[in-house]
Amino acid sequence: MYNILIVDDEYYICEGLKAQLLLLALPEICEIHTCLSGEEALLLCQTYKPQIVFTDIKMEGMDGISLIHALSRKLHPVQFIILSGYDDFHYVRGAFQSGAADYLLKPVLTEDLGKVLTSVIESLSGHSRNPDGLRKQLFQLSADVFRELSVLPLDASLSRPLTSALDMAGIKESCCIAVLVFSQSMSYEFLTRQINLLFDSLEQILAGILTDKKIGILCAVEAKDSLAAFLTAYIDSCCCPAAASLTESIPVSHIARQFRRAHELLCLRLFHGYNMLFSEADARGQQDFSPRLKHFMTSALENPSLISNQTQRLTFLREIRKLSLPALIRFYNYFNSLMEVAVSDNGWTDPGYAAPPLSDFASFKELEEHLCRRLLAFADKKSAHPCHLSSMEMVKKYIDAHYMENLTLSSLADRFFMSYSYLSKSFHKSFHMPFQQYLLMLRMEHALELLKDKSLSVQQIATRVGYENAFNFSRSFKAQYGVSPSHFRSRSRE
Repeated sequence: MYNILIVDDEYYICEGLKAQLLLLALPEICEIHTCLSGEEALLLCQTYKPQIVFTDIKMEGMDGISLIHALSRKLHPVQFIILSGYDDFHYVRGAFQSGAADYLLKPVLTEDLGKVLTSVIESLSGHSRNPDGLRKQLFQLSADVFRELSVLPLDASLSRPLTSALDMAGIKESCCIAVLVFSQSMSYEFLTRQINLLFDSLEQILAGILTDKKIGILCAVEAKDSLAAFLTAYIDSCCCPAAASLTESIPVSHIARQFRRAHELLCLRLFHGYNMLFSEADARGQQDFSPRLKHFMTSALENPSLISNQTQRLTFLREIRKLSLPALIRFYNYFNSLMEVAVSDNGWTDPGYAAPPLSDFASFKELEEHLCRRLLAFADKKSAHPCHLSSMEMVKKYIDAHYMENLTLSSLADRFFMSYSYLSKSFHKSFHMPFQQYLLMLRMEHALELLKDKSLSVQQIATRVGYENAFNFSRSFKAQYGVSPSHFRSRSRE
């Protein structure tokens, strides 16, 4: 679909030509706008992007040739068709030298109009099949830059070809980096048209295809505000849900590190969705993740049943959703490192596997599915090992080792990523007694052993088995054994 602009200082010419175009009813034609001067056309083309421009060659103020020169820098692709009289031949020749595709004599015959229009549409269609054809050098320059950036170590110095390429684009001392991402895979032709639109609208930039969903953009610091305005407007009007990141201005020497940061900022769409432009101001938050997540990971890798339990897994995922962006990045790196070590420690191989960058995930759901797949795949291998524990056995083992601490069912449920009611019912079912009864029994058994040591006071024993004072300990001991700790000790001596 192509937009058309008609520029002529005579109103009836503009409206007559528009009516003829509508009568042709060509399916490739979309919007048709008219302007009565070259100056008005330049103003309109700041927002309206026609691919076909009819312009009178002689007008008051800016003439047709000057308009072609001015619009050629703003529009791409574009085909100019000159409107002229019989005595304008030398002007027409100059128009062709300036880039006009064809001309029509006034008054314009509908048959001639149809032939010329069909010809320029075919030319534009050929361009859409090879959309970078008119900007091969700029496209190649951008491709070379982003190819090197994608593999450049963070602290590496820039190569001479990279420095030269940036300099050719007008990006010298400082720059900004943006990444535009779409919610779904897009065709090469679509992505290339969007890059052409960037080149149409901005100067001192390089733009290239990174993946079938991402476009990378480098701009000189002077163009940052213009790029931010462009991306905001583009995201609002894009036919496909899109988001973008834009870094702060940095010296060109730090470009590799900033390229990675531009991708990290894209992870904000996991929290906020698409249709937004993300910057450093949006990425603030705590740097680290909770010890609970570390505990879950180390426990889960030791005992696959913790991974397989749906309740615990859902609690684990809810914890991840609470993280800020800096904390999520740290946790994701920690997760991948821990999985790599666990696989290696168990003597397994994972040939060719590379964890995808966090910025590749389009939503939290995708991220969660990836984490669960990795954990469950590990659990499937680990479950064949004869020494793994069930989740309730893990809880019991923890209680056995920490009975002297202030243990509650709530704290255990929180620690092992279970709900209070689930833990209560499951513990009772597994060990045929409530949690509090088991904890009391365990403490009293240890108290019996400690009472044999005459050097320990009742208060010291009470503290060692988890009681703050001797009175509460003595009351619990008597309820369990029918005698006080002191009486039990004296009877033992007898």
